[in-house]
Amino acid sequence: MAHVAKLGGLTDELVELLTSTSAKSDQAKFSIHRESALRALRFHNYPRTNQFDVTSQLEGLEEKLRVYNEDPLADALRERLDRLSSLEVKWTPEILHLLLELSDQPVSKSKLEKLTFLKEPEPDTGPILKWKDLVAEDPLLREKSVWRNVDFTAGDSDGEDWYEDSRSDVSEQTNTTAQSSVADEFNRRPDEHAVDTIDKLALDELRKQQFWQKTPNVSGVILETVKKSITELQAIREVLFMLSGFPTSLFEIDSKQPTKIRPSKGYALKHASAEAFFKLARSFADDGSCLARLRLWIKSPQSIPLLQIFQSTLLERIQTFDRRLSDIQQRFISPTEDIVVSLLSVQAELASHILPLVQLSNIIKRLDTERYAHAFRYLEMIYDDTCTSQMNGDEETYEFMARIFFDCFRMYLRPIRTWMEEGQLANDDKVFFVSEATGEVELASLWQSRFKIRRTQDGVLHAPKFLQAAATKIFNTGKSVVVLKHLNQYESLRSTGGIEPVLDFCTVCHLSVRLAPFPELFDTAFDGWVQSKHHHASSILRKTLFDSCGLQTSLDAFSHIYFMADGITASAFTNNVFDKLDTLNASWNDRFTLTELSQSTFGSIPSVNPDRLRTNILTIPRKHRDVANCRRTVKVLAILEFIYHLSWPIQIILTPVTIASYKRIFTFLLQVRRSSHILTRQRLISDRLTNNSSTDERAIYYVLRTGLLWFNQMLYYYLTSLVLEPLSQKMRTDLEAAEDVDAMIQAHSAYIKKTIDQALLGSKLELIHKTILKILDLGIKLEDAQAANAAASKEALKHQQEMMDLSMASLGLQTPRKKANQFMRTPKSARNDMDSSSDEENEDVDVDLSILSSTFGEDREELSYIEKLRKMKADFDRLVRFVASGLKGVARAGGGDEARSWEALGEILESGLGNGTMGYR
Repeated sequence: MAHVAKLGGLTDELVELLTSTSAKSDQAKFSIHRESALRALRFHNYPRTNQFDVTSQLEGLEEKLRVYNEDPLADALRERLDRLSSLEVKWTPEILHLLLELSDQPVSKSKLEKLTFLKEPEPDTGPILKWKDLVAEDPLLREKSVWRNVDFTAGDSDGEDWYEDSRSDVSEQTNTTAQSSVADEFNRRPDEHAVDTIDKLALDELRKQQFWQKTPNVSGVILETVKKSITELQAIREVLFMLSGFPTSLFEIDSKQPTKIRPSKGYALKHASAEAFFKLARSFADDGSCLARLRLWIKSPQSIPLLQIFQSTLLERIQTFDRRLSDIQQRFISPTEDIVVSLLSVQAELASHILPLVQLSNIIKRLDTERYAHAFRYLEMIYDDTCTSQMNGDEETYEFMARIFFDCFRMYLRPIRTWMEEGQLANDDKVFFVSEATGEVELASLWQSRFKIRRTQDGVLHAPKFLQAAATKIFNTGKSVVVLKHLNQYESLRSTGGIEPVLDFCTVCHLSVRLAPFPELFDTAFDGWVQSKHHHASSILRKTLFDSCGLQTSLDAFSHIYFMADGITASAFTNNVFDKLDTLNASWNDRFTLTELSQSTFGSIPSVNPDRLRTNILTIPRKHRDVANCRRTVKVLAILEFIYHLSWPIQIILTPVTIASYKRIFTFLLQVRRSSHILTRQRLISDRLTNNSSTDERAIYYVLRTGLLWFNQMLYYYLTSLVLEPLSQKMRTDLEAAEDVDAMIQAHSAYIKKTIDQALLGSKLELIHKTILKILDLGIKLEDAQAANAAASKEALKHQQEMMDLSMASLGLQTPRKKANQFMRTPKSARNDMDSSSDEENEDVDVDLSILSSTFGEDREELSYIEKLRKMKADFDRLVRFVASGLKGVARAGGGDEARSWEALGEILESGLGNGTMGYR
């Protein structure tokens, strides 16, 4: 009822203020407003103001003020919020919310000077009464004689004693009457402050407790060699003081080694033997030495944050131990119940608390003795001691060491978190295992060269041993963030970031998994922590490379350019080059012409950007620059290479090393195409130059030509269908399933290595590859020999016709040219067949290889045409058998996918030799 009455009174006052009506002026209107207000107040269902929302708005206002360079206003706001938080006011959130709602552009309209209006005015105490004011009112006070002391005895005949007040000088020096009166009131003499401390009983009791000042004596004779006898309570006090780091009489500190404490031999317990007491005191002294080492190391200055957090953690543990010592002292000083005074009980009570500190002291000792110990070395030692304590079943020490480990490891996580989330490294940070290269680094080398993993001179990773398994993921995550920053994708990474797992003792070593080994618990928890950042950054970067940077398009372009996946487009380029070689055109290796040709042919493919494609010609020795000599071998085609410029993100995956392997595969395919091209130029039906050849010559020629074509086609089929196509498909699948960019690089590098090996370009098959090039050269050699023989036959026929003309002319007869013309003329049926050939055949440029017959004039004394054919046929059979047997032998000696591919090609070649398709003697 009191609440209702109070609410009614407040409602009446509110209605009167808002409506300017009262019960006296307008009873009906006032009653309506009053009932409406009461109903709204009583039955409202609005909750209280959200105090967290108000706090968030105020913090946002403070941050906005600082952003707009209004730091004084922000500081004033923060000062008043802190002062308000210390007051216990129930309606604080509502008041602050009202002020926020009433505020109007506080950033631009608030002025710091207006805060002075909020101060309460100081009460007016009136002017201070000063001597100069009194002198101004009474001129007589200006004369000094007025303030002199009156000598009442100067004219007195009785001769009474008189005195002069020495405090008059003090009165003359004062400025106000108030000051003079206060000085007179508190001006006390020193003897008035003296305290009587003479208490002989307390002094005797104090001297009695100072056992170190007592010297054993017998009948007044001092015994220097006799040990001083002390009580067990005194021994306990000395032990507790010594463990607390204070100097004591029962224990001595070595002057040369401040951390070495030893028991004094001059004292003994009354009820124990000297030897037993000394052994017990020595055990306490050993523990005290360890604690002294800890206390001394804590006081030493450290500049590395990782060591500073270790100092802070040790200081916290030492303070906890000191509080425990104080509790023990309190128990003996003012016992609340009966207690047993025993050194052994104190030792047993402190044993479990001293043991972990002794282990920490040993860690400090090892750190001081090790040469070039890293700042994180103590983390490894604490980690090992934690594992050892768990294996020993010492739960208290295990928890103690594990908590220290996580407290210190949290500091080591800071540079790791900064690196994995922001891709930044602290300046001059020699503790973290990631370093940044000095100087400018190209964007294409950003992933490989800008950042490196620190290693020692022995090649060991510069990181704690328990982190080495996750070091690669940490390293790659930071590099992924750096690459995303350069790709302007960092904001998307930050906006979609998740919550990182907590790494502390309670979370990692939960009671439900306490029986599991600590290394396994830590590895699982830390791997989850790393994976939460690694997977997020790597997935975004991988998606960016495929979607935004066009990695798939670049792979398609490489497949069409270097692997000539589109055979028709590739033939348009290669046939032009081969025709210029066969016609001895010196511009066959002009890089500008070849660049224009490659752009016009390969540029028609959608995935190829012609502006990025260039053709480069390598230098060749001067003696091989003659076109007639160059065209005799397929090896000269190695000087021709394509250069396809990639964007820098794609160059992270397709490294320059792998691009060189692409060029080698392109060269090999081009060489096979060269041999096939020259063998297929001369149509069987249009072979007009060998009509006069013998049956053996024609048979050997066509058998050898067929064998060479079969070899080229099988080799090209093996390279494209059995090697390049399946490996390329697997590589694309591996790239899409890769975990991070490093995995993508490894997948592509492994693909290139397998392709090089299976394409017969590896170091193991170097001799077999050279043999294959010799077989390809046989195709050129065969067609050149055939062209030379056709030219010679034509020349001989022409000479024979001239001799016949001369003979017939000398006899006066007419020369029979009809048969000769018919002999030289192509049959009509053959012409019809040539005219009805396919469009693709008609597109070939008809190159007359007879112009090359002059290149064979230097070997006039060599074998005849049929002997050359037989020699080339024998060389072909021998070389093919060598290649087939060599591939099978290498396959048997090796293993893996490469060996199976080599063996398959060897079987194909052996089957061709065995079934007689190449055999003609």
